[in-house]
Amino acid sequence: MFWLVLGSLVILYCILVRAKLGRVRFSIIPLIGGLGMLVLGVLIQMFPGWLAVWILQLAAVTALVVLCAVEFLVYSGCLSGRARAGRKQPVRCTIVLGSGLKKGNQLTSTLIERLTLAEKLYQGETVILSGGQTAHETAAEADVMKAWLLKNGIIPEDKLLLERESVNTRQNLRNTRQLYPDKLNPADKLRIVTSDFHCWRVSRLAAKFGLSGAAVCGSRTMALIAPMYHLREVLAIIYGAARQGGKGEKNDAEK
Repeated sequence: MFWLVLGSLVILYCILVRAKLGRVRFSIIPLIGGLGMLVLGVLIQMFPGWLAVWILQLAAVTALVVLCAVEFLVYSGCLSGRARAGRKQPVRCTIVLGSGLKKGNQLTSTLIERLTLAEKLYQGETVILSGGQTAHETAAEADVMKAWLLKNGIIPEDKLLLERESVNTRQNLRNTRQLYPDKLNPADKLRIVTSDFHCWRVSRLAAKFGLSGAAVCGSRTMALIAPMYHLREVLAIIYGAARQGGKGEKNDAEK
């Protein structure tokens, strides 16, 4: 019964997100997970004594425990990132990490939240907008972010630097180092602006690129979409850990 209820709740959530926000690329993953839970629940009801069903249930419980454990890390980073976002401390440079664009060239609510936070924290420092153009986009994220900021008029154009090559978080942090203002080095005070659910992973990756002292600030994510983004972040962390274990930390950090 547990898996039937949980699976139904997950599917209903995915339907609600689709009804309210339209198509969300990642929504297929939790939807498949919800359907899998329903199938497992039906199998348990129909074949309670089968060894294969018990093995499937054990695997599902193990996966759920792992997801919850990683989510604890994500949520702890989320709280820390929100706390830093509430402290307006002077820095020499702010880095705003890009996110996917909807319809190829439009800002998502998640990216608008990041830019809004960057404006709120701005105190005259250089602001680097980091985000390239993926296969699903018709414009570089950095260019779209710049247009939005200039329309608001809070951060002047001469304070904006664009990094248009990166297509993931690791590349964001690596490529922006080449755009630091003159005489600025990784030991100087930096601020990295991203989404709250993203803070834990960004903090760890930043340390690998010599930015361990950077203040990672997280913008609040829309409540409706937050569970989906948290799940995506948990899976990204698990995937990254598995990949790092397979290739070695040193080689992975250099990519």
